[in-house]
Amino acid sequence: MALLSLEEWDDVWRRNQHLTAELVRSGAVTQVDFFEPPLLRGTSRSDRSPLPGVRAVPLALRLPKRVGGLAELGRRLRHGALATADVLWVNDPALGVHCLRRGQPVVYDVTDDWRSYDFPDRIIRRIVRAEDVLALRATTVVCSAELRRRWMERYGVDAQVIHNGVDGRAWQAAAPHGFEGPGPHVGYVGTQQPERLDVDLLLRVAHDESVGRLHLIGPDALDGESRARLSAHPKVRSHGPIPSGEVPSWTLGLDVLLSPHRVSPFTLSLDAIKSYEYLAAGRPIVATPTSGFQLLAGRPGVHVAEPEHFVPAVRAALAGERPLPVLGELDWESRARDFACLLSSIPADIN
Repeated sequence: MALLSLEEWDDVWRRNQHLTAELVRSGAVTQVDFFEPPLLRGTSRSDRSPLPGVRAVPLALRLPKRVGGLAELGRRLRHGALATADVLWVNDPALGVHCLRRGQPVVYDVTDDWRSYDFPDRIIRRIVRAEDVLALRATTVVCSAELRRRWMERYGVDAQVIHNGVDGRAWQAAAPHGFEGPGPHVGYVGTQQPERLDVDLLLRVAHDESVGRLHLIGPDALDGESRARLSAHPKVRSHGPIPSGEVPSWTLGLDVLLSPHRVSPFTLSLDAIKSYEYLAAGRPIVATPTSGFQLLAGRPGVHVAEPEHFVPAVRAALAGERPLPVLGELDWESRARDFACLLSSIPADIN
């Protein structure tokens, strides 16, 4: 199997890495060639094997995307590294559409609705053109119920839903990380992006006297102004990215878990991994009604609140009891089984 990924294989594991690792570990797939996002100037990395049965492959563009770089790369891959792949797993639609070969089964894993992201118009047009083709050529895997609804509306495609999950073994073995400074400790675990994270709401939480420290744990992709505003607050601590294996420990160290995401067509399409990790932690959760958390309202310890009610919900969560952790139904192992069943049902020739 060959995967065209939107992310590199690194220590901050995301959906692609978790599913790949479980598919190979379980024996459902013997080999995954994990193709990383292409860079115009190439990369210092070479092919490597981060896990048995997994080969991470960096890609280089010979031409800029705007003058056909993806099409040229697609031709090279189609007649070279991808020629013998029994299944093409597409996560990057803009490249994937140029890699399709007649007779080769294709799975398009639509993790987020990138056409609703705040990209320049030329990039949105590129994504839409690619998805128009993939809707006709691929068996489609969609990781959120909202995306399934949108694909039925756009293309008449009744997509499958393979949710995100958690590493159950890592969560069961984890011990809480110790945070310095006065508590209570509340925090956000995940990549900080301006299109997702409501910085004003985070600062309102930090200002509240019920909170001792507010921790940001994960890669920082914020703009300079947002980063400066958060850094200037005396209660905010930014810890940067941590290896995937340490996420359970850091999450368990927090008293309340936050997801103050903006509510937008993009965030409503998300099936955030953090929604499952937060449930696995057995800690009170306060989230805006988006990114999958809107589907968790009513679960013990889950406070889904509009922005104007967010800070009072944090206070209530701090004063309430801790819920029991939820693990069994969320494991990546079960998600990979569902994915493997989908793969086994794909006809040998779908074109």
